[in-house]
Amino acid sequence: MFEDIQAQFASKARTPKGRRALHAIFSATRAAIVERDLTRLSLDRIASRSGLSQAALRHYFPTRDDLLQAFFVSASEWFRGQVEAILANDRIPPGDVLRNCIEWHLGYMEQVETVLWLEASAYWIRQRKPRQVRDAFYRWLTGRYATLIGRANPSVGARERQRRAYLILTLVLGSWITHGRGSAPDPAAAVTARRRLLVDAAIGIATS
Repeated sequence: MFEDIQAQFASKARTPKGRRALHAIFSATRAAIVERDLTRLSLDRIASRSGLSQAALRHYFPTRDDLLQAFFVSASEWFRGQVEAILANDRIPPGDVLRNCIEWHLGYMEQVETVLWLEASAYWIRQRKPRQVRDAFYRWLTGRYATLIGRANPSVGARERQRRAYLILTLVLGSWITHGRGSAPDPAAAVTARRRLLVDAAIGIATS
């Protein structure tokens, strides 16, 4: 998963040398964010961890804000692409599409350090323009959930579909705290059981 996000981040470079440099920068940035909060992250630290000189790093990212925006936006773009692909599957019933999307989202949480998500959330809150991108994605996702709920049960009115979709998104996002990688370290079987419980709860909201 992280390899795919890293590849998307590095794809902005025009040369193999540039892509190798961006791969190193991505890895260094991710590690630094997990170890320290964003307020203590500096280009000096990223350059040191990535094995690049300050001049080489600043060639790609003149400022710390440039680097952070590229890092978080690349991850967000990759995530949205994955969700869009899941929701575009019209070969299976809409309820199964919804279930698959929620289950994938929870599986994603099991792989990503919760502290990284929390720092990303703090970044989106502080940066108005990137936050608008995130909020627009959540509105879009809620709308897609509502559409799937309506297709699965046409008798549910538009307002109720939207309400249920909002509740599902809230449940899923809240699972970062109780189910994400930063929660208590449990055996794989327990994690799987917890994921099934959360998926069933979300589908219960959709079909109640």
